[in-house]
Amino acid sequence: MTKAMTPTLPQLNTLVVLGWNQQIWRKTIQLSIVPFPGLGIRAGVYDLLHVDSVVVGDFGYDVTCICTMEGSAENYTESHIRSFGFQEGDYP
Repeated sequence: MTKAMTPTLPQLNTLVVLGWNQQIWRKTIQLSIVPFPGLGIRAGVYDLLHVDSVVVGDFGYDVTCICTMEGSAENYTESHIRSFGFQEGDYP
């Protein structure tokens, strides 16, 4: 009897960079698709990150996504941003 092969998708080590409230926030995620400008990345149940640009070549990452939050920045607090797994940092 042969065992069915389950396809596995390659994972891209991705740095997500978010500018919010005049600060830079960073988070590392694994993406199974190649990101592109306009892509939406789910941050929470009702929250979406919009990929504004994609950078290839940042040390330690396969790809970097420069993002903004959906809607007005006033709708978010620092605790919201931290709850999505972001930490204050810098870029590049």
